[in-house]
Amino acid sequence: MNKKFLLARWQDDQLAEVNRRLAAISGKHNLHQKDRSFPLSPYGQTEAGLKDYRGVTLTGSLQYLTLQDIDFSYSRFEDSASPNTSTLIHCCLDGVRLDNRYVTHTFNHCSFRGAKLNGARISKEFLDCDFTGCNLSKVIANDVSFTRCRFEGANFRSALFIHCRFEECSFEGALFQNGSIAGSRFAGEARLLPEWGNTILDHVRFQE
Repeated sequence: MNKKFLLARWQDDQLAEVNRRLAAISGKHNLHQKDRSFPLSPYGQTEAGLKDYRGVTLTGSLQYLTLQDIDFSYSRFEDSASPNTSTLIHCCLDGVRLDNRYVTHTFNHCSFRGAKLNGARISKEFLDCDFTGCNLSKVIANDVSFTRCRFEGANFRSALFIHCRFEECSFEGALFQNGSIAGSRFAGEARLLPEWGNTILDHVRFQE
């Protein structure tokens, strides 16, 4: 199924119900963990066994939630919506636009292939995540941890990754220009590192 079909299949009443149920659980500190789970999709599961929310339009932020095994590919995050202060595990956000938004907290085995995160504010921890072909230009990240993440072909133009930690990450074909990774630490094989161009490298540490 292509992007156009995935966006068009959602009816207004379906979107209203999804966002109503999301608003009931998002941002609530006092909810029990079992009550914070994302509602079932009217389209069931994908072939990969993920809840099928591909192409959905969300109008509220995903706050203080634990989201697991959900496919948000090509979904639209409108108004102030974003995955903000939540934990996402085995989730797919391929082709999603999250430009100039907050993408924060913990992401474990998540995919952002071809996603647009340009200008986003990202924080905390990314484990085994795939950013292949992702637009990370003008991203602002401070004290963020990336472990075994893939950044092949990613765009890092004018991005600021300050005091971040990259362990066993790969950057083949990634583009760095006019940005900064000052104070960051890279651990892993040297052959997996990119060409830095005019990127600011002040106090950067490299370890094999």
